[in-house]
Amino acid sequence: MTAPSLSLEIFLYFGKLWDIVFWVLSFLVMCWKGYNLPYPDGAYETEFALLFIYLLIEPPRLFLGSKGNKTLTSGPLYASIVLAAYALFMHIYYVAGQTFITRCDYAINVISIVFVSAQSLLALTQAVEVSRTLR
Repeated sequence: MTAPSLSLEIFLYFGKLWDIVFWVLSFLVMCWKGYNLPYPDGAYETEFALLFIYLLIEPPRLFLGSKGNKTLTSGPLYASIVLAAYALFMHIYYVAGQTFITRCDYAINVISIVFVSAQSLLALTQAVEVSRTLR
């Protein structure tokens, strides 16, 4: 019988806390950049919109990962991994594709990439283990 993964739950818990810090810092940095830097037409709005889309995607991703882990069901874990693809895309975009990348942007997004990657790998490991025991 498989047990819930404590390491996954720890990463999800601290990931929730980090997401609050990440979002507030990103919001403040985006406001500062919008006021002080000469963005091309439409670029600032797009980058700012991605931050709010992230706010819609990240809480369900973390909830599904935690639910799948606690209930030992692979469906929510796989859904969490699919949602993590968007989160990783956004963090990589903010590290490499943004119009203006500050050191703060770089640091907080690299930390977030580490969190999302670890959570996804642990969720995938747990989902595969749950799937094996249900056979």
